[in-house]
Amino acid sequence: MVPTGDLVLQGVCAVLVLALPAAMLLVARRPSRRRVLAAGLAGTAAAVASLVGTALVRAGALASASMLDAAITAALTAVVAIIASTRLRPLGGGVFAALWGVLVLPPVFAAAVGSVPSLVQVVFGAVDYAGVLATHVAPAASLLALTVLSSAPEDEPAPPRPGLARSIGAVLLLAVGASAWMIGVERAVTAATGRTLANAIVGVLIGALVAVLIARIAGRTAGAGWLVVGAVLGWGAIGSGAAFLAPVGAGAAVVIGAASGTAIIARAPASADLLRRGAIAVIVSVAIGGVVLAVLADGFGLAATGATAPVAGQLGAVIAIGLGSALSGALCAALALLAQRLGPRRDSREGLPEEE
Repeated sequence: MVPTGDLVLQGVCAVLVLALPAAMLLVARRPSRRRVLAAGLAGTAAAVASLVGTALVRAGALASASMLDAAITAALTAVVAIIASTRLRPLGGGVFAALWGVLVLPPVFAAAVGSVPSLVQVVFGAVDYAGVLATHVAPAASLLALTVLSSAPEDEPAPPRPGLARSIGAVLLLAVGASAWMIGVERAVTAATGRTLANAIVGVLIGALVAVLIARIAGRTAGAGWLVVGAVLGWGAIGSGAAFLAPVGAGAAVVIGAASGTAIIARAPASADLLRRGAIAVIVSVAIGGVVLAVLADGFGLAATGATAPVAGQLGAVIAIGLGSALSGALCAALALLAQRLGPRRDSREGLPEEE
């Protein structure tokens, strides 16, 4: 099928992918103006870096494609800022995310979806069609490094439990943003677009339901927040190969990946570091989803070819991106902690009235 509607598709996806930080803000801890501002500034810095990098490396690239890449970069960086601010408060979280969006995400993005074939495919024989190594593994590994270097502030209040309405809204926004990412990276409408869209939506929604079920089985209060956890894990499980999985493969990837990731969080004791557990759960869901992809993918999976190399390749790509992102994330965390220490004390006092 001849690609059609490139400019329109890329423009629409560039807007819709911004639903990702909006989803996080719906369920974030106390989304004050300072937190929103920090996320916005970090996302803007990363977007500018993306545009500058594109201009230097790929002079003459289509403006619509460059804007889509910048929007994706901004959206992911803003999400990282929102999450990191729960550990470092607005100033530190914004600095951490800005550094991450400028230093860590671009090489991961380029390795995963920046060329055809991508670097992960050339080196590992792995498929990462929808860039889940960039959307999930890279931020999760970097945030995992952050939890090792820092501890949550003692005066930081416990995260609120989002209500049902907010959680459902966040899940729907995640479905929109994830779909925009998965379709947008293709740059055009192709024969695989319909399957990609269906798998993206179903993956997010089924992941949300699986998480609630597993949390219930584990004896945890199956609150509405588990819907958001499952949506993220479901996207991670399906994201590497949404275009290559038939319904059976897609269902297996989502259910097994989301269930495994949820179990890691649900089995944690009350005193466990939830950010750390969450980061590990995301990486696990992506790894399992990649293995299912390598086994059941149409045409090149283990079930069709009998070759075991793709399975090892998928795991190898996750491990490599995870280790690289963790090391780079540790540098970002160290600089963010330094900025937080040198920053105004006013920013680190949660007792100040929040500006809603």
